[in-house]
Amino acid sequence: MMNYFYSWHWSNSSPFVSFLLMVLLWVAYFIPSGVAFLRAHHSKVAILTLNILLGWSGIGWIVALVWALAYPGHD
Repeated sequence: MMNYFYSWHWSNSSPFVSFLLMVLLWVAYFIPSGVAFLRAHHSKVAILTLNILLGWSGIGWIVALVWALAYPGHD
């Protein structure tokens, strides 16, 4: 009977693998913001905001990436 309660586990892999995958996905999610900050883009805060609010849609992530790669402007 006790074995029944532990049968819901979807994976027998190490939690480290899941943690590493989660970290890699978060890093990939914030690539547009990282590019904007590394390039000192004049709209880096707006790009970060777009990335946070609409990056999950895919289209928002692409728009943020294109915007981050666009001409950064003058300081």
